[in-house]
Amino acid sequence: MNILQFNVRLAEGGAAGVALDLHLRALEKGLSSRFVYGYGKGGKKSVSHANYPQVIKHTPRLTSAVNIALFRFANRDLFGNLDKLYREVTRTSGPLVLHFHVLHSYWLNLEEVVTFCQKVKAHKPDITFVWTLHDHWSVTGRCAFTDGCENWKTGCQKCPTLSNYPPVKIDKAHQQLPGKRQMFRAMLALGCQFISPSQHVADAFNSLYGVGRCRIINNGIDVATEAILAALPVKHEESGKPKIAVVAHDLRYDGKTRQQLVRKIIALGDKIELHTFGKFSPFAGDNVINHGFESDKRTLMSALNEMDGLVFSSRVDNYPLIMCEALSIGVPVIATHSDAAQEVLAKSGGKTVSEAEVLQLVQLKKSDIAQAVFDTSLAAFSQRSRVAYSGQQMLEEYVSFYQNL
Repeated sequence: MNILQFNVRLAEGGAAGVALDLHLRALEKGLSSRFVYGYGKGGKKSVSHANYPQVIKHTPRLTSAVNIALFRFANRDLFGNLDKLYREVTRTSGPLVLHFHVLHSYWLNLEEVVTFCQKVKAHKPDITFVWTLHDHWSVTGRCAFTDGCENWKTGCQKCPTLSNYPPVKIDKAHQQLPGKRQMFRAMLALGCQFISPSQHVADAFNSLYGVGRCRIINNGIDVATEAILAALPVKHEESGKPKIAVVAHDLRYDGKTRQQLVRKIIALGDKIELHTFGKFSPFAGDNVINHGFESDKRTLMSALNEMDGLVFSSRVDNYPLIMCEALSIGVPVIATHSDAAQEVLAKSGGKTVSEAEVLQLVQLKKSDIAQAVFDTSLAAFSQRSRVAYSGQQMLEEYVSFYQNL
């Protein structure tokens, strides 16, 4: 079996982590797999490019730069296609799976992608398309994250915010929506199989494109992280104030980290010790330790292993891997209400809580948090979580899916 994975970034972001992990696990299984990514930071080759086998940087810096500049006015990526892969794809011997992940974010023009797929399908009938939906981009006029907005259900008539990712200066979501949805219908007509890691994204897609059109395969811990987690020592509770973590790429973004809630936690004073991991922390206090953005997964997981709990308050994530990772090392997650958080926690018997409950729970030690959120002992919760978020299980589901296409 030949597989090509496609994602805008190689090793930055949750979707990239899933796509890259599928690629690496497929290679370990002896499958023929390659990973095509758009660009790295600044439009350059990814800093991680040399760390992985069979990866291909696809897009010139100029294309991504122009897309970034014009998206704010056009509300879509005007340039970028897969045409230079046409000969390689059509000349591949035997069945071939093109597995798309995140294609937006200043990388590819959707119409050009659909035209490419139609051309290669006509030339190579044994090609199959799979598309994993990591966000809501397939159902909205522009946004990747709805952040609670449901205007996509009524045609994106008027966007409530121009700053929601990807941001714009002029709102054209309503004009873009019909053509964009027609492109997804064209992919369905080509037999493209859609998958989502989360139930709520699948439900949104199916409500527009037909019942059962999108199935669910949950994300799992990547192979490198699993090795790190396996090597971490079991941490026993220590005396002293509870250590509570908050993790986000950019800690200023309220959609990911509720600023008011974190400040209320800080206001608890010497009852807790707050540790933040991420860029641009706006949080300060005698009980706050800002670690900054930690790119090394081993260092981050080792630091989280020392925590009594992780507070997760994002309104925009769809199947957050940081929750899976924390749970897998036995760190209870205290998550505010959201479809994504509830879906992840349910796999290990947990529940989301109100903001008022967050303020109570962060004052408890690890074992008491596990009992309150997961209704079981810390040891039982840790064991259950390690199994629930296994990346190997994710690969097996995908491979089975490929083979049954």
